[in-house]
Amino acid sequence: MGNEFSNLLLKVESRDEINQFSKFKVDLIKYHQQYANKLGLFDIVVDDYDDNKAIRNIGEKGFYQFLINYDNRYVGMVEYQIQKSEIDNESILYLKDIYIEESCRGLGIGSKIISELKKLDYRIELECWYGMPANELYRSIGAKELKTRYMIQ
Repeated sequence: MGNEFSNLLLKVESRDEINQFSKFKVDLIKYHQQYANKLGLFDIVVDDYDDNKAIRNIGEKGFYQFLINYDNRYVGMVEYQIQKSEIDNESILYLKDIYIEESCRGLGIGSKIISELKKLDYRIELECWYGMPANELYRSIGAKELKTRYMIQ
C-alpha cells in the first residue's frame, strides 16, 4: 500500500466537511439519476434529492460518514450504517453510499476503501442499481450477487 492511501478516510465532523460530503452525495444521486433515466425510469429518490436529504443521517446513531482523501484532496465520500441484515438478521456493515469523482475512478481507491471497511470485522452488504459500472468493482473484489430486482410494466 503506497503513501497515496494513507489517511484515505476522514470522518465528517466540521461544517466544511459536512458541506463537502453533501456536495459529493448529491453528485452521486445525480449520477444514479443518469442511469435511471437511460432505463426510462422515474425514481422519486433520485429525482427529488437535495442537500438536506444528503446530510439527514449525519449524527444519527449507527451511521458513519467519511470523505475520501486521495493525493491531498477530497475526491469522494463514503456512508455506511451498522444494522441487522434483512437476509439473516446478523449485524452487518451496510455500505449505503460510496462515490469517487470520475477523474479518480480506476485507481484502486474503491477497492482500498472496501479493504479498510472489512477491517471493522463486519460482513459488508450493499446495493448497486441500474447496471452501473460500480457493479464491476464489487464483482472484482469477490462480492456475491444476492438479489436482482426486475420491473415489468
